[in-house]
Amino acid sequence: MQCFHCGRAVRGTMHTQRSYWVDYYRLHTGHSQWDVLVNPKTDTAPTRYLKLTRSTDILTCVDCYDRLEIRRLLDDDIAGRRSIVDQNLEEDTLPSLNLKAD
Repeated sequence: MQCFHCGRAVRGTMHTQRSYWVDYYRLHTGHSQWDVLVNPKTDTAPTRYLKLTRSTDILTCVDCYDRLEIRRLLDDDIAGRRSIVDQNLEEDTLPSLNLKAD
């Protein structure tokens, strides 16, 4: 497993007797499209939501998660303003990955 943004290898959560240590956060996202859910009640408005059509998980290491620009990207994806996955395809840029063996 590695960070989507910087390529750093990430480890699973470490548990001790009194605490835990997290090395990454996982965003379950992917390609989505807006859809409408019609309520059968006559006096209620339809609900608009983002329907996930192809899912993927984005791993973000704790170091990248502390960066404001990365946090904005994640927040925009969660709110449906801009998808991280679609943005990378549109710009034809993939995150640089560190593939060197440690």
